[in-house]
Amino acid sequence: MDQPNFPVNLPWCTYPPSSEIQQHGLFNLQKELPLINFESARKFRSHKYARVPLIENDKPQILELARIIANSFAINEPMNRHVHPPRQIPKQIIDVTHSDAFGNDPFGAWTTENLLFWFVRLILMTDPSHPIGAIRMNDDVFRHSLVIKNDNSKTIGGSLNSTLSGKGGKWRQNDPFLEATFLYQNPIIDFIHHHENIAIQGLEDKYPHFKKANQAGKVGYIAMIARSTELPSEHTFELFASSFESFQKQGYEYMLITGTNQWTGAACEVLRAARIYFFPYRDLKRVAKETDAKQNEPFSTDGFISDKDSGLMIYAAKLQI
Repeated sequence: MDQPNFPVNLPWCTYPPSSEIQQHGLFNLQKELPLINFESARKFRSHKYARVPLIENDKPQILELARIIANSFAINEPMNRHVHPPRQIPKQIIDVTHSDAFGNDPFGAWTTENLLFWFVRLILMTDPSHPIGAIRMNDDVFRHSLVIKNDNSKTIGGSLNSTLSGKGGKWRQNDPFLEATFLYQNPIIDFIHHHENIAIQGLEDKYPHFKKANQAGKVGYIAMIARSTELPSEHTFELFASSFESFQKQGYEYMLITGTNQWTGAACEVLRAARIYFFPYRDLKRVAKETDAKQNEPFSTDGFISDKDSGLMIYAAKLQI
């Protein structure tokens, strides 16, 4: 069957609201995780834009992707668009620079977009375990991540991917840029990681083969996926599906994906990934309320981590028979 010239838009995916308590937490897991189904997703795919490995890009192009992802998450991701950075800029990042594999740069503006840029640069594109003065590229992320370019070879979207077991580890201490980034991101990252850990434990308890694969570094993970306004939304799914294919070709056995919005959920479900775990954003207040926030703590208008009555939906699927 020929690939359609214009991919079909993903169907709307419904998540439970915070009031549906019976649908929160670890689901009643099926006997076996489903095998990923690329055929079922054919009509949603696109080959209009070139997809290239992140590692084939030069450093300015890689940093441009970091900006694209940061700007998109600041506008579209339900938690990052609702939670605001602390009002006070940490003194430790004023008039200093950060040195890593990309160069030596000042922090820049104290904005959500720039804080997310540094999050991408410090946590994903470089290795946060490397010591100050010797910060290199994050080999795992560069080995698995993909970029979409337009006809003029301009980066217009990308997917930052990693090995699931490669997300953790000890992070360097006394890094003022890293500390400043987490001053804003901590409530969001803690929320995500807490529930991912519960879901992963549930998967390992239910499926011994998943546990074995995870311990062997054979579970793929999509950390962040985003587009610029130059990439039509209906073509973005190609990044998602191509990431699954890339992990499959490299011999990975499973995928784990955390959907923080309905687009990611729809992308998982057209590939036939299984819902594993759900937890709502608005069950309780996780950040300071704007009127009560101290100068050095993140806040939102109402104290909730998102204004969207939805939540995290965690998916998993097999990549190999």
